[in-house]
Order: sequence, then structure tokens, then C-alpha cells
Amino acid sequence: MGNATGNATRMKAVVASVAAGSLAAELGIQPGDSLLSINGSNQLEDMFDYQFEVSGSEYLELHVQHTDGTEEIYELEKEPDDDLGIVFTSPVFTPIRTCNNACPFCFIDQQPAGLRPSLYVKDDDYRLSYFANTYITLTNLTPRDRERIARLRPGPLYISVHSTVPEVRKVALKNQKGGQIMEELRWLKSLEVPYHCQIVVCPGLTDGDSLRQSLADLYTLRPEAMSVAVVPVGLTQYRDNLSELTPVDADSATGVIEIVDAFKREYPDAADFVFLSDEFYFKAGLPLPSYAEYGDFPQLDDGVGTARMLLEDFFKLENELPQSVETPFNVVLLTGKLGAMILQPIATRLNAIDGLYVDLLPVQSRFWGDSVDVAGLVTGEDIISTLTQMDISGYRSAIIPSVMLKQSTDAFLDGKTVPEVSEEVKLPFQIVADPYSARELVAHILRPANLGAI
Repeated sequence: MGNATGNATRMKAVVASVAAGSLAAELGIQPGDSLLSINGSNQLEDMFDYQFEVSGSEYLELHVQHTDGTEEIYELEKEPDDDLGIVFTSPVFTPIRTCNNACPFCFIDQQPAGLRPSLYVKDDDYRLSYFANTYITLTNLTPRDRERIARLRPGPLYISVHSTVPEVRKVALKNQKGGQIMEELRWLKSLEVPYHCQIVVCPGLTDGDSLRQSLADLYTLRPEAMSVAVVPVGLTQYRDNLSELTPVDADSATGVIEIVDAFKREYPDAADFVFLSDEFYFKAGLPLPSYAEYGDFPQLDDGVGTARMLLEDFFKLENELPQSVETPFNVVLLTGKLGAMILQPIATRLNAIDGLYVDLLPVQSRFWGDSVDVAGLVTGEDIISTLTQMDISGYRSAIIPSVMLKQSTDAFLDGKTVPEVSEEVKLPFQIVADPYSARELVAHILRPANLGAI
């Protein structure tokens, strides 16, 4: 191995972490270092290129730039299947493809100024769709993008469809290219690239006949079209210079449920193909589908089936709950308005344990506006505002789900951190890492001394 210096601008793959005992750790590669090239190839655009160079290779030459600016070349031999043990800060090493649409329901355009810069990035990158399950519209693909997709055939991808009716989708995306969605999806199907689809319901635009037609069109693209998530439009109070949209209410939610149910009756084998966001059922005041009706839960990240999964997990451990706790205590469980609806039966059952009181508290979103009711958009300031208006002296701790925080950090969307909020309200906080695990939630509430077999 040798040392060299250089200031030329290169594509960089920045190391986030290195697995203990891995080949990279043995070499001395550390978080913050940058991988500049492998085997002389300095055109590492993303994890596709990285995996191509590393997988199956017995000899590697790694050109690494350390955090102090010095550069080093490592030579190593390995078994063909050996991984280097590196996790990168991003699966893409070149600038992210950004969105060229102007959807009036885009959440990024409904944010106030002053948040962290990453929240304003309108990514529409097929690479992130594959590696990070982000939704893309397929309106910005370059000839080279198409060549790489045809060659790599990455899947599944996640596609924001919204409507297959050309004129409706053009309006929804405010982009004339939006009307070509069925051609794009058929192209992916011809490549045998699988994909999941999303339809954001905007009452008066993408519901009604548009929704009926979209479901029928997407059904013809199976099996490459693996599933369709139908979700309600989310509107914040920051909508200056955006088209007026109507939020989903009880009547429109009921109408969407009826359309999807009718579709499933017409196509019985589509039961594991089209799924509605939990929010539709809560808004309509209707019971959630059974656990079996969600299949293998392909659209959890889109809020489809999260409520049923959490409740089912709780029902499995209900018989393991203690009848009482040795020392009485109170906790406050903080969530959004939708989360409170989901968690209510769990809180009710836990409060049957002698000596335990779980106060289920929906946090009002003053930051985004009253129409926002999901836990993932609750901010630190929202929590402070809610708790400082209450007498919280009797609580042992506050419990929050990890979805309130930026991934792998302790920061809320408004930049406040959990320690900062905890210090301001004078209450310890506990974070439930897995929002789908009732077992973890119960463990946080009862603590190890009271867990028994849980």
C-alpha cells in the first residue's frame, strides 16, 4: 500500500460505519473516510457500481481518502463472496436526481423556511427507489438512466402513479410527461422489473372514476406491478402559492373504501394487490381489515397495515401481561391523532394492570397545522407546547415512537433533539425503535423488572 495526495474533484463514497472484524476494519478504514475508486475505476456512481466491483472479486485495489485529506491505496485478496463490511452515508455517490414535477400535494413544498436543508431535497431518483424504497414518478429519466435500468433491472422500484388517466396525471404532476405513465410501466414490465405503486387520493382529482380506471389499468401489469397503496393526501398549513386541494374527510374516505372493495369483488385474486392506508378506515369510522387481508404487508412504509400489525402483535402477548406492578407508576404515551386511535385499545388493556396508568396523549401539530395527524410529523416544539400546559409531575417517563425522529438520530423535524425536549419539560423520554412492535412498546412501559416472559 502507498500514500498519495491530490485535490482533484472526484466522485466520493463516504463511509458511515465499518463492521467490527470486517476486511475494511482490518485495513483501518474508518467512518468519514471516502472511497474514491476500486481497481482504478473512479466512476463509482452508486451502490450498483460498488457491488459490481466488489462482488465476486478475489483481488481489490481500494483508493481511499481519509478525513484529514490524505489518500491511501490498499491492496487485498479475499474470497469472492466476502463483503468489505462498509456501510456508506448514502447508496448514491453522485448528485441525487431531483423531481421536475410541481405536484400541489408535494409535502416538500408544504414546509416552512428554516428547516434543515435535507428536508427540501425533492428526490426522484430510481437508484434511491431501489436502495431506499423512495417513490419516483419516472418523468425525469435520461437516456443513460434507461440504459442502466435495462441493463441492471433493479427491483422492486416504488412508483408514484396517482392516476393512469393521462389528463388527470398531467394535472396532478403539473407535467405534460406525466401522461405517459402507462407506457413507462409497460416498459418496466417488458424488462421484468417489479415495482410497487402508490396512488395519493386528492378528492375531486384522483378519486372516483380516476381511481377506478387506475386500479383496473395497474391490475393488467401484474405480476411486475406487485401492489398498489392508496393513501390520502396530506396537507399542511404552509400552502402559499399552491393549488387549493380538498382534504380527505369521512365521506370521501368512505367513497374510496367502497371503490376499492368493489374492485376486489370484481377481481377476487386482487385481494393481495390493492391496499388502503389505515387512515381511510379511521376517518370513515370503519373497522380495519383482518391481518390476513394485508398479505405479506408490502406497503408498511406507506402506512398500510401498520395499525393491524401493531394490534396483532399486542394480542399475541396479551396473556403474558402481569395482573399488577409491584410499585405503581404512570407514563405518558405521546403520538399523533391517528396513532392515538390505533393505540387506544392497547392503552385500555394496559390500564387494567393494577398500579399502572398509561396516559395516551395525541400531540396537536401546531407546527404543521391541525389537518396533520400522523406521529411522524410531530415536532419537538409540539411536544413542549403540549406538555408544558399540563401537570406532568406524576409521570415516570414519556414514551415516543422512533418515527418522530430523523433516521438514526435523536432529532425531531424542527431540529430539536430528544435530550433538549426532555430537559425543557423535565421528564425522561424513552424511544420505541420499532413502531410495529407492541412487544417493544410494552417493554418500555413495564420495564425489565415487571416483564416476566414479555
